[in-house]
Amino acid sequence: MMKNYKKTKLACYLGFITQAVAANFAPLLFLKFHTDYNISLGNIAMISTSFFFTQLLVDLFCAKYVDKIGYRVCIVASEVCSAAGLVGLAFLPEIIPSPFIGIIISVILYAIGSGLIEVLGSPIVEACPFENKEATMSLLHSFYCWGAVGTILVSTVFFLLFGIGSWKWLAVIFALIPAINIINFATCPIESLVEEGQGMGIRKLFSNPMFLIAIVMMVSSKAFPTGGTAMFALLAMAGDLGGSIGPAIVGRVADMFGGSIHVGMRIGLLFPITLCFMLFLFNIMNHNANKQKGKTNEITCDRYTKRNNR
Repeated sequence: MMKNYKKTKLACYLGFITQAVAANFAPLLFLKFHTDYNISLGNIAMISTSFFFTQLLVDLFCAKYVDKIGYRVCIVASEVCSAAGLVGLAFLPEIIPSPFIGIIISVILYAIGSGLIEVLGSPIVEACPFENKEATMSLLHSFYCWGAVGTILVSTVFFLLFGIGSWKWLAVIFALIPAINIINFATCPIESLVEEGQGMGIRKLFSNPMFLIAIVMMVSSKAFPTGGTAMFALLAMAGDLGGSIGPAIVGRVADMFGGSIHVGMRIGLLFPITLCFMLFLFNIMNHNANKQKGKTNEITCDRYTKRNNR
């Protein structure tokens, strides 16, 4: 019986859309939270910090334990947490005495789901026997962008039609995406990226210079096929770290210069400059590695030819 890997691909696409909803829906409501629940702006900022910090912890967990637990259990759990967090966002602020705590609990819940999706989506698709895998992987990551745009557009239209006071209904509607996707991930074929015990460990990954460059690139911007889940988890962690510290640095510098956002943004330019430099360095190292590999192959061929001539 042929395995339906198209269902796997669809599940991962919906997973990345879920991640986009988790990351972009709550920020649209920050002013609403501020006015309705009297949450200070400082605590409002803690909502985003809690989201990214939770994702960072999940990335660390995945690097160590996901290969042992199994992809399917973790990816299904990601959809359960995402759905529960979005539904919780609609109800917990009203149930719990402190609305802020209710929001934080909900955010942490769907951040756990988002972090698991972020780490597992790529290796699950990478392990599938698709013909044009590079195009498939590129399309996979584009679904986060489409999901982010869709979340903002759908929310805007919904608020125009029904008023922003109906945001709780929209949170429940968005929760249907991961809820339905639970079935997809529970039934679709899922392969392991590498055989058990064959993936590169964390220590081995950090001993690879090209991986270290990739880490810096991920931090600056927000292929190691045998890296396994640990590689994807650590790269995701670097992205979350960049997403957390980048705005914090820009904001702190702006405050130091009398609230000048222009000065802060100039400091923020260090991130794309670092990214460009690391891309340049990565290409040089990759070129040298391919060149060395070519020389090794030539030497091997020469030795083989000489043996045959004898």
